[in-house]
Amino acid sequence: MVKLEWNNKDTCLSTLNTYKDQYKNEFRVFKKYSSNQQEWNNQLYCADNLEVMYYLLNEFENKIDLIYLDPPFFSGSNYDIIIKEQNNPVEIETIAYKDKWENDIDLYLQMLYTRLSLSKHLLSPKGLFFIHIDWHSSHYIRIMLDEIFGRKNFVNEIIWYYYNKYSAAKSNLPRAHDNIFVYSKGKDYTFNELRIPREKPIKQLKREMINGVLKNAKDKDGNIIYRIVNDKKLDDVWRIPCMQPASKQWTAFPTQKHHKLLERIIKLGSHPGDLIADFFCGSGTTLYAAEKLNRRWIGSDISKIAIYLSAKRIRDYKKKTSKTLINQIYRGGFGFEILINNNNDLPVGFFEKNLKIKRKR
Repeated sequence: MVKLEWNNKDTCLSTLNTYKDQYKNEFRVFKKYSSNQQEWNNQLYCADNLEVMYYLLNEFENKIDLIYLDPPFFSGSNYDIIIKEQNNPVEIETIAYKDKWENDIDLYLQMLYTRLSLSKHLLSPKGLFFIHIDWHSSHYIRIMLDEIFGRKNFVNEIIWYYYNKYSAAKSNLPRAHDNIFVYSKGKDYTFNELRIPREKPIKQLKREMINGVLKNAKDKDGNIIYRIVNDKKLDDVWRIPCMQPASKQWTAFPTQKHHKLLERIIKLGSHPGDLIADFFCGSGTTLYAAEKLNRRWIGSDISKIAIYLSAKRIRDYKKKTSKTLINQIYRGGFGFEILINNNNDLPVGFFEKNLKIKRKR
C-alpha cells in the first residue's frame, strides 16, 4: 500500500488512550441555551479541536454519523477581519483564520493527519466523512485518507464549482472549484440518493432494469417509452455559488461556505436525528444547516470570533423559527451549550455582545 511520509510522522495511535484520559475532564459548560429535551444539548466548543476530539472520544467514539472538516488549505495566508463593538467607536483588527505554515508542509501534514485519524475513531460504522480542500494540498490528502480510512472506503470526490467567484488570474486559468473527498468506515454507510431540479423540463427515455441490465422501457406494442422529467440525479459536480456580501447569511468570516453546500452534504449522508460534527466550524454554516435539517450537532473552533458568529446564527435562527427569547425553552428542538477549557479566561457575557464584523480589504 502506498503511504505518504514526512519528517517526524506520528500516527498518534500509541498515545490515544493516554490523551483520552488526559482530556477526560478538560471542558466545562460556559454558557447554556436551554432545551426542553434535557437528554441532549448540541455542543459548541471554543478550543483547539485536537483537545476537543480527544475529549469527545471518551463518550462519542464510533458514534458521530457525519463529520465534515473544512481545515486550512496550506494557502500560506492569514485572513483578517475588523471588529467593532456597539457604542464603541474603536475598530479592532484581528486574525480570523490562520493558514500560514512558513512553507513547512511537514508541520501541516502532521496537523491534519492527527485530526483525520481521530475523525475515523469518532465516526460511526454507518457514518460518512467529508473533508473540504483545494488544489494546494489535495494530492497529499487523498493519499493520507487512503492510508487512514482504507482505499476501498473511498466513496466520492465532489467538485464544488463556484461559478460566481471573481478571479484576477493572468498566468493560469481561474481556479473556480474546491474538492470534497468522501470516505466511509465500511460498506454499510448512510447514503441518500438526491435529485436536483433541471433548468427546464426535458424529454427522456424511460429506462428499466431487466435481469440486472438497464434497458429502454417499451410499451405492449414494442414502442420505446419517453417521459418528461423536471429533475436529475445528483452527480459529483455541484454548481453552487460562493458566498457574497449581499446574502442574508453573510457573516464576513473569511472562509464562510454557502449554506446550500452544507445542506446538500448533510442530506446526502445522514437522517433526521443523526449526529453531525464540524471541528473547524468557522462561522457555523454546518451547524446552521444541521439545525435546519433537524440533526443533532457538535461544533468547535479555536477562534472565539468563530464561536461568537456560530452561536449568534443558531440563536437568531431559533428566535426566528420558535419565536421565543434566548434562555427560554425552545419549542420542538434542542438547545445548545458553549464549552471551554477549564483554564480559559473568556469573559462572561462575551457571546451576548453586539459585534459588527467586516472583512479587511
